[in-house]
Amino acid sequence: FVNGGFEALGHIIRENGTILMRNPQIRGTDVSPELKVMSIDIETQASTGRIYSIACHGTGDAVFIEGKGESRDWIFYCRDEKDLLINFFKYLGKCDPDVIIGWNIVEFDLRTIQQRCKDLSVRFDMGRDTGSRIVQNADGTKWSVRIPGRVVMDVPLMLRANFHTFEEYSLNFVASEMLKETKEIELTGKEKIDEIDRRFNYDKLSLAKYNLKDAVLTKEIFDKAGILPNAIERSKRSGHLLDRTGGSIAAFDYLYLPRLHRKGYVAGDVSDVQSPSTPLPGGFVLEPVPGIYENVLVLDFRSLYPSIISTFKIDPLGYIVPSASPLRNPSGTLFSSDTFILPEIIDNLLEARAAAKKGNNPYLSQAIKILMNSFYGVLGAQGCRFFSAELASTITRTGQYIFKTTVSHISSSTPYKVIYGDTDSLFVLLGPGKELQADQIGKALSTEITTWLSEHLKSTFNVNSILKLEYQDHFRHFLMPAVRGAAHGSKKHYCGSILDESGFSLVFKGMESARSDWTDLAKEFQQELITRVFSGKPLDEYINDVVLKLKSGSVDNKLIYKKRLRKRVEEYTLNIPPHVQAAKQLDSPGHLIKYLITLEGPQPLQKISSGIDYTHYIDCQIKPVADSVLELIGTSFDKITSGQQDLFGS
Repeated sequence: FVNGGFEALGHIIRENGTILMRNPQIRGTDVSPELKVMSIDIETQASTGRIYSIACHGTGDAVFIEGKGESRDWIFYCRDEKDLLINFFKYLGKCDPDVIIGWNIVEFDLRTIQQRCKDLSVRFDMGRDTGSRIVQNADGTKWSVRIPGRVVMDVPLMLRANFHTFEEYSLNFVASEMLKETKEIELTGKEKIDEIDRRFNYDKLSLAKYNLKDAVLTKEIFDKAGILPNAIERSKRSGHLLDRTGGSIAAFDYLYLPRLHRKGYVAGDVSDVQSPSTPLPGGFVLEPVPGIYENVLVLDFRSLYPSIISTFKIDPLGYIVPSASPLRNPSGTLFSSDTFILPEIIDNLLEARAAAKKGNNPYLSQAIKILMNSFYGVLGAQGCRFFSAELASTITRTGQYIFKTTVSHISSSTPYKVIYGDTDSLFVLLGPGKELQADQIGKALSTEITTWLSEHLKSTFNVNSILKLEYQDHFRHFLMPAVRGAAHGSKKHYCGSILDESGFSLVFKGMESARSDWTDLAKEFQQELITRVFSGKPLDEYINDVVLKLKSGSVDNKLIYKKRLRKRVEEYTLNIPPHVQAAKQLDSPGHLIKYLITLEGPQPLQKISSGIDYTHYIDCQIKPVADSVLELIGTSFDKITSGQQDLFGS
């Protein structure tokens, strides 16, 4: 099958530096191309869109800037903006990159370059052939790019596609997180605009250096995140173009349809898909038991849903073809034991992933993992031609059965207790005094359960199990908070401490420290509070000290809320959340809103006109965080701070 690479056999015609083959024979092959990457960045006059300069990095360094000056090996002064564009396109053609990258490159850089080319009657000559263009989609919310012969990758978009998460996606913030570097100009808003204008008018060399550094930072982030090798490996497996993000349904079709055709079948159309009459079941979640525990093991089922599909031969074709000896799964659904496609695809991918791990190829391993884990979601998506409520339900119900059966086995055959379970992970309590044996117990327990489960599924359902339980982590201490105002635990919310050769660290899931919509003060407070609880350090003095500092104004810089706008400000009509109230006070709010809660309500950082509402921060940031921990040890924020509250008269 043809995926990312192919070879062509036929007569070659060479024309103008290109190779032309008419009606060649094509077959798939494994190709790992060495692609040339160019990072570009532009600086503009914000009020008009006029391009001051264009920086290029990757195939060499070059900055094209309008104005007079002495050109050197990396900076080229141009007569005017039109001359700047023409010289940039000449340089682009000379360097001839395969991949062009940038920070918001489609929405800003390329759109601006295209518009200025139109205004100045310059051909938008970005490609290896004519026809380069940036177009807006039908609903006007996104822009797409077509540059013949080159791939364009927007680095923030590709970071998200590769599961890199950041509090904000500005170049300066991501560079500081990943590279420990920052932009040369760290100003924002009007101050940044004014500084760029000043440098263009009075210090062009410094503007060129600033422009080039942005292009350099973008390329360094691109390289460090492994975006290109990840995209290449994904393309080899899914058939996607390198710049394609998402597209799980298309990848599934690409893998499944050719194999279906070889078996003599054709697939239905998406328009034939029937909507389910009832919601599809979800993954298994064991009701958490709130508390503070010692020595908790995390055991994970490796690739749970793909392994279920392979083990029980769950398959769109296998569901409809007759079989002399069908396989029955825990949900009662029957599948063919000898005619199937998806289980074979998964088996091949699992084998390839094991080889990738052995060969130290993390990019291929990650690409295969993402692809396999998408299959369940595809079968449960109504936009997929293979959507089947029965297939999707079978997978989740089988997962629930495996989880419940495994929990029961641990409870009945070991001295340990499962205190929480979530989709593919089990949290097993060992208790005090087991820290030295924890790793040994975890490895032995996972091996024993894998063997037992294989035997159980063979005797009960006559299947050969590839399900594997793996020992993942040992939490020296583990905290499971209760739902606020309730006695039961909060699902998908916990904190555990890991103590290893590198030292002590906390792992948060779902709690305030893992969420971007809580202030830095709340996050720091939670981390220190839990650290003190785990280590047995006193709490009262620390909590009161945080409240004192908060009220004194000494931690105002940690009270900033940061939240993204999900739509245009004017589209918020019925419910106006605080960040939108703050955004409405700005002329050009941007995507990420930073604001404080003041005595007059939410106000953006750029327009603070009132004092900070410290009572709000105590009641809505500090107290909830404190009580989620303190109630587990029999006290509360109010009890600890009551004397101080009286002192301050609040």
